[in-house]
Amino acid sequence: MLFVCGEDHELLHAVRRSYPNVRRFDRLEDALSDAVDGEALLCLSESYPLPALDVPEAALEACRKKGLRAYFEYPRSFPGTAWSAPSPTEWERAVVSSGFFSPGVERDTILSLSGCWYLRDEGAWTQDKEVHVVVARVAGYDKAEFGIPRTAAPILVELPDPKALVATSCLSNFAAGRYAPLTLWKEIWRAILGWLTGAEFPAIDVAPAVRTQAGPDDPLSEGFEEEAFRRSISWFVDHALFSRDRRKGAIEGYQSEIDHRGRQEKRVVVRADCVAESAMTLAFAARRSGAPDLRRLAARILDYLWDEKDADFVQGNPHDPAYGLVNWYERGEVFYGDDNARVILASLTAARLLGDERWDERILRCALANLRTTGTLGFRRNRINRAHFLGHDEGWRRFRNEEWVYYGPHYQCYLWASFLWLHGLTGHDVFIERTLTAVRMTMEAYPRWKWTNGITQEIARMILPLAFLVRIDPDPLYRSWLDRLTGDLLAQMEPCGAIREKLGDPEYGVYRAPASNEEYGTTEAPVIQRNGDPATDLLYTMNFAFLGLHEAAAATGDPALRSAVDRMAEFFCRIQVRSERHPYLDGAWMRSFDFRYWEYWGSSADAGWGPWCVESGWTNSWIASVLAMRLCGDTLFSLDLAERMQRLLPKLLQEMELERDEA
Repeated sequence: MLFVCGEDHELLHAVRRSYPNVRRFDRLEDALSDAVDGEALLCLSESYPLPALDVPEAALEACRKKGLRAYFEYPRSFPGTAWSAPSPTEWERAVVSSGFFSPGVERDTILSLSGCWYLRDEGAWTQDKEVHVVVARVAGYDKAEFGIPRTAAPILVELPDPKALVATSCLSNFAAGRYAPLTLWKEIWRAILGWLTGAEFPAIDVAPAVRTQAGPDDPLSEGFEEEAFRRSISWFVDHALFSRDRRKGAIEGYQSEIDHRGRQEKRVVVRADCVAESAMTLAFAARRSGAPDLRRLAARILDYLWDEKDADFVQGNPHDPAYGLVNWYERGEVFYGDDNARVILASLTAARLLGDERWDERILRCALANLRTTGTLGFRRNRINRAHFLGHDEGWRRFRNEEWVYYGPHYQCYLWASFLWLHGLTGHDVFIERTLTAVRMTMEAYPRWKWTNGITQEIARMILPLAFLVRIDPDPLYRSWLDRLTGDLLAQMEPCGAIREKLGDPEYGVYRAPASNEEYGTTEAPVIQRNGDPATDLLYTMNFAFLGLHEAAAATGDPALRSAVDRMAEFFCRIQVRSERHPYLDGAWMRSFDFRYWEYWGSSADAGWGPWCVESGWTNSWIASVLAMRLCGDTLFSLDLAERMQRLLPKLLQEMELERDEA
């Protein structure tokens, strides 16, 4: 084989491991001059996304005369074509459009071609030529669910004379560019090289730029959970935290989109939930290590979050009907109940771990603000905006007095967990009366629940309030609810410890899988297309299942639950990201993991949070915090703050007018 590329090209090195005598050239004309009859020629792009290779007619004639099979990649000029300027993909993915790669990769298989730039020719140069790969906007997990649309653009084209493959994008960048699934891209290249050489080609050996900590069967070192937690804390400190003067916080994370260099951009939105959850994680690290710098950092993050003077997050005007609520993001006056709930849960935990009560009053006021915007049946509107308070004389009582019902644990149940915990801490019925009604109604409606991105995540979230409920009242009915949901969740658990995603009844779906190619990428969406796709979701399911099952095992002492949590912990430690090339990912967890390929992969239909997104809150904070609880013998549910909460509650009930309201 003859390669026209730089000395450091990864594909060249991969091929040389099997064929050390491969010859390399800097220029196409030198390679053609040196070639002997029947050899294979590969011209690889070195300037992508800028096309630089010129292929003259004389080069094709030389290939004909010497019987060369050639691969020309991302040429600036090519006989019979008139390329446009390079075009970027937006929602398009690569799709196999022929049987060229069978049986390793079948027709209609979807692949990611990260940060893809491609050359488009509006003429008919592909007429009478076989097209093996296209880019197109297609719905599906790993197969084009609704076929390949006519608007698909050719990416890999086979010429009959001379025998050549022309790539209109850079396919050889698959390792450095983090094309996925890497398992299939290795097969793609094995087939290309086999076609070029006319021989069965060995497996392609390339090191992934981003990999997992361990494979599914690799032995794990002693203390692997401690090591995973340590690496997670290093990720938070080095790559998630920020400072603006005295403000210390955490970014939301990293975007799912991967550019042609394999890089992901920071998602610098500052959200209250991610900030609180990051502070909690650092507080666990401070407790585990005794490190004073981590303790101080966690406290300063909480100071920023709960600062009422700057009011970046906290609604601090006592005369405002939104008083006490926490903004969704900096100055963003949107009040999601589930996000407020995780601010409460995380802040209470951090305050307990740090032994500091300076945030207690604001945390408890936030809980009461959410309670007083909860309806008579214990359900709260999923999202309340500032505008919802305007033009209504009733203010917050508009929500307190309505019979709102929403059977969707995703938005509801972590507030119930917060209220149940505060009932345990204070003994006051204000937190439990409406909550019990909502929990009972929701369990009676099961499984006819509204599901957000899948039914599995709704089950996973509901386990936490049920575990708390069993803690404060071991009624056999409550235990039966918990047993039913944990049983249904564990029925979805794979031997490796992953929980397989499952879509619910389409009638109840909020963000369903796209029903057409045109719907792909237009809204939030699951990471699977249909039930049976081998993915688990670490943003919406696995993270909250890990927390819920940990608390359920502690509440019940059930050895089967303890065993399940052990398996999940091992799974998380195995799939933690390792990367020297992209250190901002090292020690993190992404959203969608394919336990068949054992790499991060899934449908990218979600408009904002695709398979490779990295969330500081939600995903990384809760996984790391549960690992810390396991290492410390701790649980989220704790009564250590009981005296502090009981001392504050009477004053705050009066201030929030809930004492009179309850009377």
